[in-house]
Amino acid sequence: MKISQSAKENTKAKILEEAVSLIIKKGFKTASMREMAKNAGVSNPTIYNYFSTKEKILYAYVEQKHKETALILQEIHDFHTYSLREQLQILIETELELYLKDREFILQISEMVFQSDGLKVDKIYKQNKIFTEIVADMLSIAIEAEEIPIPPFKAYLPRLFWDYYIMVVAYWVKDDSEYFENTTEFIDHSLGMIESLLQSNLLNKANDLGMFLFKTHLLGALERFSVKQTGFNKIKRKLKGVFDEK
Repeated sequence: MKISQSAKENTKAKILEEAVSLIIKKGFKTASMREMAKNAGVSNPTIYNYFSTKEKILYAYVEQKHKETALILQEIHDFHTYSLREQLQILIETELELYLKDREFILQISEMVFQSDGLKVDKIYKQNKIFTEIVADMLSIAIEAEEIPIPPFKAYLPRLFWDYYIMVVAYWVKDDSEYFENTTEFIDHSLGMIESLLQSNLLNKANDLGMFLFKTHLLGALERFSVKQTGFNKIKRKLKGVFDEK
């Protein structure tokens, strides 16, 4: 009998739920895949069909929360009319709200990320596609509405905001203030700074300065070095052409 896609998604969600509960209770290293399967009501081979390792469960959890956040944001009436700062703040606070019941689980993930033999950061980053796409859309809307000027290296900003978000989560899991008031204040102040940077021409001016220094000093160094290494003339011309286009 062929299993429907919705049934597969339900099974995957059930396994994730039970796995997270078990990891919170026993810890990541002690919790076994066999016990996760038993708690989810599936066979041992079945759980491995969905998740080949315990690490894959952690990555799937992060991705699932991004999907849930995206759906919640889509349901907010006229969300696209909010300011960029308001949109970014709602994005972060929605994700943290979804993490709240599993806060001890998130704490374990964050601690493992910084262990030398723990989770691989690059694999965590692979789960951020939905998150960065949401941020990219927010930036595009803000630019189109002339809320902010087109920033330099626009394509890299969603990834940078993901880095900032990871920092917020790391702060949140350690925050013992009432109702996480310190985290709220941290988000408010930091987003205020980000908003000011994006709305000003400071980033563009810093980028122009960097380009000037690169062109005048690095290309000049290549010029002098290429007296003996003529092969670098080609590199210099290519670099010069790239920056002249800018």
